[in-house]
Amino acid sequence: DGRHLLPGPRFRRMSLGALANEGLKVPRRVLLERLAKEVGETCNLTLLDGHEVMYYDRVETNWPVRIQLAPGSRLPLHCTASGKLFLALMPLHRRRALLAHLALEAHTPCTLTSRATLEEALDTVARNQLSTDDEEFIQGMVAIAVPVFDEVGQIQATLAIHAPRLRHSIDSLLEWAPLMRQIATELEGTL
Repeated sequence: DGRHLLPGPRFRRMSLGALANEGLKVPRRVLLERLAKEVGETCNLTLLDGHEVMYYDRVETNWPVRIQLAPGSRLPLHCTASGKLFLALMPLHRRRALLAHLALEAHTPCTLTSRATLEEALDTVARNQLSTDDEEFIQGMVAIAVPVFDEVGQIQATLAIHAPRLRHSIDSLLEWAPLMRQIATELEGTL
């Protein structure tokens, strides 16, 4: 915009390539595997990519019934636990500018499609620094996410668990929040 530099597509690809470096990936993978083993469900590390959430790394559960979203998948911000966390923790002026241009498409009957209702939910997410997806993106799927911060306290990624509703409710996933926060703190040094 003449006053600030913004990363372009080539820089983003280069930075994601650096993050994908196998030598740097090992500590992250060990932490994700530890969490997945403890909770018995799929665990994800996500990044904000423009106006979408990108699944960066994940450890799948061994259950035959599971939701499969491959690394590199891009999902909407307004109806995913990770997306709502990114929205809630970004500066308010940036959030409002982004929400003004996002199509709040209904993916399920539970998707928040009203900007006012979504803003209220995001204020709660910001206070709790924890976000949920109660069948908002995929019917029958529940998820929770916690932030992974950088050295100056800005959100740089999210750590999320998702599971089919037939095995978990939001409340049962929330029991894992303290462990997730601990793992998220350990992840901070790996990104």
